[in-house]
Amino acid sequence: MHQFKHILYVADPLVARPWALERAWTLARSAQARLTLIGVAQPVPAGGGLTQEQIDRAIRNDYSTRLDAQLAYFDPQHEVEPKIVFGRLHIEVIREVLRGDYDLVIKAAEGEGSFRERLFGSRDMHLLRKCPCPVWLLKSGGANPYSRILAAVDVTPDLDTEEDIGAVNRAILLRASALALTEFAELHVAHVWEAPAAGMLRLWDAGVQAQDTVAAEYRYVEEMRTRHAHSLKTLLNDLREIIGDEAFDYLKLSSHLPRGAAAELIPALAAELAVDLIVMGTLGRSGIPGLLIGNTAETILGRCDCDVLAIKPPSFVTPVTLDGS
Repeated sequence: MHQFKHILYVADPLVARPWALERAWTLARSAQARLTLIGVAQPVPAGGGLTQEQIDRAIRNDYSTRLDAQLAYFDPQHEVEPKIVFGRLHIEVIREVLRGDYDLVIKAAEGEGSFRERLFGSRDMHLLRKCPCPVWLLKSGGANPYSRILAAVDVTPDLDTEEDIGAVNRAILLRASALALTEFAELHVAHVWEAPAAGMLRLWDAGVQAQDTVAAEYRYVEEMRTRHAHSLKTLLNDLREIIGDEAFDYLKLSSHLPRGAAAELIPALAAELAVDLIVMGTLGRSGIPGLLIGNTAETILGRCDCDVLAIKPPSFVTPVTLDGS
């Protein structure tokens, strides 16, 4: 079963969020993983008789003191490494990921808008789009531990041969099942499918009697449902083989196979089930590596009202570099 080994928590030294830090610290301790805190400060130009080095040192000392105060409530036996860097938050976080070989970034969701109508702010979305490792965004007041986790997978039969999609599906299930077992949570696995040719058969077969067209359309939709159901069952069987029968049977796993548009049905299912966390993949279809996640993923994230753990495909390459922007 997947275990995180090196976790990066994005801290705000000026605004303590103990509920988010506790989630990161608890996960690191249970997984016996290294935990690093990163605080990103805005550069302040030299002036008032102070050199740039003096100003940077003063900010670094102030931020370090604040981070130490946030960590004071946790067990000192589990070592946590704090780091202070200067620059734009999402860029410096990603650079730290590239330098430190992290396998998870945890951050409190910022929200934006006059009434915080969106759970994720612009810096959150930058991380979701460009960070090469999984990003776990936490909402204020979220459940701890989780009661229900929703894993959203894409097992569309026509895409089975795409290596990235298969790898992302497996990663989603491994991380979701590991968290469900750790938190004693229900695990719901959902795949939203479509029958794209439904409703068009009568246009193709204008000379066929109406009842025959309806019957053909019904058979087509049922065939599509059966194919998607088989693909989902195969994926779940693969999960059983990986984690073992005992762990799989212990999972409170329910599968869902709704028909329609994923951008609408995943948020609706999450709301209906009152899930605490959605684990989902972000697959860019733009042809511009690292710049965009898929439109469906963007829409789902815009409608989320729970924590999100987003997984990147293995081929993803971030546009952020260590020596550029």
